[in-house]
Amino acid sequence: MIEWININRVEIIGALLAFIYLIFEIKRKWFFWIIGIISSGFYVYIYFYKKLYAETVLNFYYILMSAYGLYCWKFSQKANVENEGFHNINMKTSFVLSLLFIILFAFIFIILHRFTDSPVPIPDALITVLSFIATWMSAKKIVECWYLWIFANFLATGLYIYLKLYPTAILFTVYTVLSFVGLIEWRKSIKNNDSTYTKL
Repeated sequence: MIEWININRVEIIGALLAFIYLIFEIKRKWFFWIIGIISSGFYVYIYFYKKLYAETVLNFYYILMSAYGLYCWKFSQKANVENEGFHNINMKTSFVLSLLFIILFAFIFIILHRFTDSPVPIPDALITVLSFIATWMSAKKIVECWYLWIFANFLATGLYIYLKLYPTAILFTVYTVLSFVGLIEWRKSIKNNDSTYTKL
């Protein structure tokens, strides 16, 4: 057991940080973005080692989006009305994001299939694009981001079991369940006009 922990310590630490990240995201605490930067750094290494190249790039994106999310949630809520509260997605944004999904998925799949040795190009591309869009939606406090997270996390669980990334598979099993909790909590925030995310 101790030997297994030593071998997988980077993945275990990354998984624990990612779990803490999700808990604070559900609770709408702005500092979850800081934890996200750190946990994404761990997963850049983990995914590259497992040849999940799209998700390696995705975690670089997470680092950038976490910095952007931190700005939106903590530093711009007084200056930018759009970022003051949680809200539902509108039709225009839905259309644009759907179109973006199709384009990005096709592009990433072609790159992975033709130019890398990725053993799982389809799920890698699909999880990456869903997470890419859901992260942007999270930064913008769009409640429907959780629907994307539910599907992406469920799919990722199966993928990580297949790749024998067991601590990460356990993490994403918990992520799938907690994504339903996140959806409920963020919906409540709309009804209550809640802005507790500004508080520690």
